[in-house]
Amino acid sequence: MSEDFQQEEITLRPSAAKLLESMRDIGYSFQSALADIVDNSISADATEISILNDVDPAACPYVAIADNGTGMTADDLTAAMRHGSRSPRDTRKEGDLGRFGLGMKTASFSQCRRVTVVSSRLGATSARCWDLNRVVERDEWVLQILSHKTISRLPGIEHLPETGTLVLWQELDRLDSTGEGTDQVHEAMNRLFGEARKHLALTFHRFIRPELGDGVSPVCLRINGMPLDAPDPFARHMTPRSDVHEVEVLTVPEGQVIAQAFTLPHHQRLTSAQSELLALGSSLNETQGLYIYRAKRLIAGGTWLGLAKRSELTKLLRVRVDVPTTLDSEWGVDVRKSRIRPPAAIRARLKPLVERMTESAKRPYTYRGTKQSSRTGLPFWLRVAERGDVRYEINREHPVITHLEGSLDGTKEGLNTLLSGVEATLPLEAMFSDIGSDPHRMRQSQMDTERLETLLAAFVDAVAPNSDILSQEAANSITQTYPFAGDDRVAEILARIRRIS
Repeated sequence: MSEDFQQEEITLRPSAAKLLESMRDIGYSFQSALADIVDNSISADATEISILNDVDPAACPYVAIADNGTGMTADDLTAAMRHGSRSPRDTRKEGDLGRFGLGMKTASFSQCRRVTVVSSRLGATSARCWDLNRVVERDEWVLQILSHKTISRLPGIEHLPETGTLVLWQELDRLDSTGEGTDQVHEAMNRLFGEARKHLALTFHRFIRPELGDGVSPVCLRINGMPLDAPDPFARHMTPRSDVHEVEVLTVPEGQVIAQAFTLPHHQRLTSAQSELLALGSSLNETQGLYIYRAKRLIAGGTWLGLAKRSELTKLLRVRVDVPTTLDSEWGVDVRKSRIRPPAAIRARLKPLVERMTESAKRPYTYRGTKQSSRTGLPFWLRVAERGDVRYEINREHPVITHLEGSLDGTKEGLNTLLSGVEATLPLEAMFSDIGSDPHRMRQSQMDTERLETLLAAFVDAVAPNSDILSQEAANSITQTYPFAGDDRVAEILARIRRIS
């Protein structure tokens, strides 16, 4: 460079106190901070991870996360405690859940002012501690090396395995407790851990209960001794199961993005308990969409990322998207690993896939009438699509309707007027609201035995008038027609009404 363009340089180091205080507000929640610590444990090949909370002998609350991973030597531990210990540009092994070399420190400081890491490996135990109060006091990056005597007095140290690591949070100044008493502290901790339990179970469900082909070892994740049960967001392990779409692979120079859609079972096929589990603490409408995994760890779920609109007709669709760690920079994975931003090239290739998947997912709703009319059963209602609009009509060809028309002796037009009035006043908005909020409360098709028998008798008279015999084919057709389909009482009532042959 020419001397005319040379500029004077100075080294300008950040204030340790001000930078660490600022990093506390990078955006971690309590549950996402815990998830970041669990990431490190899984990256260290841990199969047992225990998260504990209590108060120490001085009545100060603490949180401890212990694992049986590979552990660290003293030098490795010192390096791990450095802020920015790894570059995001470094190539990571396939199952490494870290990225920036900041997660453990920034996650911990978002919740506490003192974080201690104790690790055992090769028969030796070492501990390092960042005390934010000391850093602020001296405005220096002072890392404490704890003696074995101090280590032995740490709360929760008894949970450190012979080989493994313990992360200890103390001086939890963001508990949002109503008071400093033990009861108030426990209440605040219980509230936080109640939400954390659900978040961690979903975030790491593919580690807690690995699926065939995931290539990961099972991880037992406990909170205060209670194992976390893995949710089943794609209804792979329940009965009835989801409809599985074919696997779609998008190949880019840095790796492969693998997408697979699952259409959840319709709520009429599920128990209330199953529907609640699939709602993942919210509703099916709010939890539809893409579930994006980085190295099998959930990064974002229940979002279409602008590739589709959230709709009542697609609420049964969930799409699992697996992204390799080699695409971190392109996908914009942030420090908290709670946000992801697909690049434009990937979005362009995902969009037609998502459109095809969402169209397929609409069929259990959109074509339900068509499915019924294509079987031997006969629908009372028809879905009519005309010039881009959709309406629902009573099926004028239904045997009950035609039988009634024949018995009215010239008042057919009056019946048609009545049916048109019923169609025009169908309370669609209220029905949409009720079904969308809690479909299992809807009991439209349920009726007592007396009403069922009356309706069934009218139906049989329409199908087989002036006869004591009902053909087996006609009986089968009736049992497949709503509202009779799936009702165990129908066969017995039919046998009383007519002789079936």
